[in-house]
Amino acid sequence: MLEILPEWLSEKILKNYVYDYIFEIRLRLNKPISLNYKGRYQNLTERDGYRIYPITANAELMKYVLTSATKQSVYAYNNQIKNCFISAGNGVRIGLCGTAVYNNDEISTIKNITSLNIRVPHDVKDCSNKVIDLICDGVVKNTLIISPPGAGKTTLIRDIVRKLSDEKNIHNILVVDEREEISFGDSGFGFNIGNNVDVVLDSKKSFAFNECLKTMNPSVIVTDELSCDEDIESVKQAIKSGVSIIATVHASTINDLKQKRYFSEILEKRYFERIIVLSKRNGVGTIECVYDENLRGIFLPSII
Repeated sequence: MLEILPEWLSEKILKNYVYDYIFEIRLRLNKPISLNYKGRYQNLTERDGYRIYPITANAELMKYVLTSATKQSVYAYNNQIKNCFISAGNGVRIGLCGTAVYNNDEISTIKNITSLNIRVPHDVKDCSNKVIDLICDGVVKNTLIISPPGAGKTTLIRDIVRKLSDEKNIHNILVVDEREEISFGDSGFGFNIGNNVDVVLDSKKSFAFNECLKTMNPSVIVTDELSCDEDIESVKQAIKSGVSIIATVHASTINDLKQKRYFSEILEKRYFERIIVLSKRNGVGTIECVYDENLRGIFLPSII
């Protein structure tokens, strides 16, 4: 994360904040730079004598971060940019906002970038200790992790993969990492996610599911952020093929999930045997409940 920031800003952040508790750095053009620190937002400030004032993100800083994140070639990342994000390496994903440009009713790019949200990944070993035995009792259960953005679902799923591989000795786990957040890098193993794991980076879920089911013989497929009918159909077909699925989705509660049209059949037909609900109520990674396929609570609120 620090490599894509100018040195003065990296030094300022590290001087005042503990890296392990930084979850986001938000840059808005000509607005104060803010950090999500320990789950709360606060402005980055500077002191001038007795006066304390917020540090703002000017056009020069926005351009520096954008070009650093894209390795000096913004156009090479256009397929990501038109989907409002950049995978900047080392597991860092940057959300962005600006002016959408359309070509024949399809978005072709986003220009005049005005907001950058640098999501800072953290590898929290053993954060899945309280749920791993509920997910795997010799056989990996189809598991859905739901949470609002920034509540720790990607961190949790990463540790689940590592434990299934190296502690539960589950072989041939396929990680479909569309946005390079579960792992990263050309090798796909930027984070330690275990020895029995294969990784597909930057691929749409539908392609990776369909093709790797044929070629890699996975026993478990793990993926992040189910978001559309195509994703759900891939999951359904994989489950019908006898493959266990562990996935995440943005929602705050089971009731929220029921309102998503793509998930009504999933819940009604009990595709998922475990549903883990995360929140930020008591800090990032708060487990609100774990449900079984009948939506009965089998694990009461706790903190990872």
